[in-house]
Amino acid sequence: MATIHLYLVRHGQTSLNAANRLQGIYDSKLTANGVRSAQQLARMLASVPFDAAYTSDLGRAQQTTRIITALHPELKKPTIDVGLREFNFGGLEGTKNTWVVQQVRKQLGIGTFLKLMLSKERFATLLWVFNSLDQTRTAETLVGVTDRINRTLRRISLFESQTATQDRNILIVSHGLVLSAFLYQLSPHKLPTRLLKNTSVTRVDYTNRQFDLIDINVTPRTHS
Repeated sequence: MATIHLYLVRHGQTSLNAANRLQGIYDSKLTANGVRSAQQLARMLASVPFDAAYTSDLGRAQQTTRIITALHPELKKPTIDVGLREFNFGGLEGTKNTWVVQQVRKQLGIGTFLKLMLSKERFATLLWVFNSLDQTRTAETLVGVTDRINRTLRRISLFESQTATQDRNILIVSHGLVLSAFLYQLSPHKLPTRLLKNTSVTRVDYTNRQFDLIDINVTPRTHS
């Protein structure tokens, strides 16, 4: 049976990333550094013969996808999939990261905050923080975002495996929190403390309707 190799890529650094602001459904262009890193990642992935590409509907993911696929003339136009878009921060969109940390320290105290962020449930705690601080109550939940990305990646994998007679390599360009939500339920102890880096690639294999984490958070710098 054919195996679907998913190459899960987080987009390059953006202006909002550089400003340390929460960026979910809000969007901004890649910085010069983000473009350079995406180009380095493209060169790192140049030897991988991709069979298809999927990207989030947000501009920063599509910009990163264009940089990577420029070195893959074998690829058709990438499929835009709204299921791959970033976690929705609700009323916290665009908020400074430092403000979020300050609010949590006030509510929980520094000791409890650090204990939670160093625990194995730190990702679930992080999303709980966003939900508790969002006064509009429109931010996604851990259950909601995990269900969305699971359904999306399973749908893509099933589609790609239906007619596959041999292994297929699939490029998927998405976002840090939504991909982290997928990896957290797949293998929580392997999710990095600071989550996924910009222009990192994580490989997950799909065989017999099961996902298997192969490699995580690899960047051109760590790969070289």
